[in-house]
Amino acid sequence: MKSVTFPITSVTRLRRAAERARQSRDSGWLASAYNADRLIGVFDTLRLKPGFGLYVDQFPENRSENGAIWAVPTEASFVIANACESAEYARSCPPKPLHAVALMQAVEGDGSPWSYLSASILRREAAEFGASWPGYVWTDQAILSKLPRKSEDSNFPEDERDLTNDSNATEWAWHGKPPRIWEPTYSDKGATKQIILHIRNPVGEDEIYRATDIYRAGSYDCTTRTKLLCTSGCGIIY
Repeated sequence: MKSVTFPITSVTRLRRAAERARQSRDSGWLASAYNADRLIGVFDTLRLKPGFGLYVDQFPENRSENGAIWAVPTEASFVIANACESAEYARSCPPKPLHAVALMQAVEGDGSPWSYLSASILRREAAEFGASWPGYVWTDQAILSKLPRKSEDSNFPEDERDLTNDSNATEWAWHGKPPRIWEPTYSDKGATKQIILHIRNPVGEDEIYRATDIYRAGSYDCTTRTKLLCTSGCGIIY
């Protein structure tokens, strides 16, 4: 079995670049396929499979916006198969063009460990494409490289460098043993690839969980298992 850990500075830099790309919009315009292409372009080891293009839909509701990216065969007509009656319904049932597939099913890469780490970040950033507060879910979460210090108040710093200072493990209520390795990690077993991320979600109940992304042979579309590791009382309340 091959195992690789990634420096948190490199992972954070990639994530920040992806975040800027998905939030970047031309003045006066909503999210578009052009912006979605720019998001994928951040990831040097990934690319859209030949024969696919991107379709983007965005559905604003009050101050909140959410969107969806679909990969569509370039020869297919952009016909919407299921029109959604409201933005609230659209978030759970985003309008899907005929013949479209989920974005990550149309992504390929160079096969390197970094490409699978990149895919894990891309799928999370793409899920928040076109979103704005309070439509964020992933944006407030931090990928960790060690146990973070619990802030003394509810005003948690936004920068991940501030979230990963030395910590007292007794500040957290553990649901099992603390991880031995905190850094983002790639491993493989035969044709199966795996990315492990330890993630802090400070919204609501401040918690740390492990996300295990499992990639089958020839695919950059993964299944994810999550496990709650610890909690530490009330976090950020919007």
